[in-house]
Amino acid sequence: MVSKLLRWAGSIFLLLYATGLAAQDAKPNPEAYHRAVEYCRGDVPQPTAISPDRTIVCFSAKTGLDVDVSTVNQIADNGLFVLSGYGGKRDTAMSVSDLLRSRNATVVVFDVCAYHCAEYYFVASARTYVVKNTIVVWQHFLSDCQVTFREPHDSSVPKLWRAECLNGKEWRLSFASDAPVLRQFYQDRVVDRYHFEPLPDSEYVRKRLKRLYDQTGRFPEIGWMLSPTSLKRLFKADINYEAYPQSQEEATALANQFGARDVIYDP
Repeated sequence: MVSKLLRWAGSIFLLLYATGLAAQDAKPNPEAYHRAVEYCRGDVPQPTAISPDRTIVCFSAKTGLDVDVSTVNQIADNGLFVLSGYGGKRDTAMSVSDLLRSRNATVVVFDVCAYHCAEYYFVASARTYVVKNTIVVWQHFLSDCQVTFREPHDSSVPKLWRAECLNGKEWRLSFASDAPVLRQFYQDRVVDRYHFEPLPDSEYVRKRLKRLYDQTGRFPEIGWMLSPTSLKRLFKADINYEAYPQSQEEATALANQFGARDVIYDP
């Protein structure tokens, strides 16, 4: 009797394991992603909506409202989390990202993804798909702050390490690349958990940011993109661009289209 139960339990485990692998290894489905984007562009509740079969959750983070966590919590396993905008509140973005990962959701991005959208939702789960004519941007807002640069372990190109900003009459720490809350979020999502330092960037981006800082003495108010090559170096997630911009001019045009003055293109 015991041996039968063990064999039965083993069979169930193998079935669940194989099902999980199949979900993780399934190839990207651009047609399904585009259908989901069209659904979310349609007449659906704002800022959060869910399809009747629970396979699609939409989050339009352009409204200034945060995502409805109770709606996201209904997403089916292997569903699609379709979003555009700025990502809402940081703590909510972190917790919802963990929820999406637990459901093996695919993140589908359209139009623009910036701020907390890029920092958290973009790498929330095991797969992200960026539809054509979309711009994903990372950016600091530290132009009036005192900033410190430091060379990362794997490069001689300085990277922003800390920033203190004036709050009333006191200077207070506003950004630290080694902040525990950031390290906890990224530790299982990055390739090198021991040396990764937020915000993600590339050597090319760092050089451009440092050059602009040296010219003005202020941290530049400009965002940056990350190429598929840079993303693969940094993150474990399978991140696919339908069509990554091919030039600085194309990237600038996209940035202008969605309200940004300019962006650093990562070749």
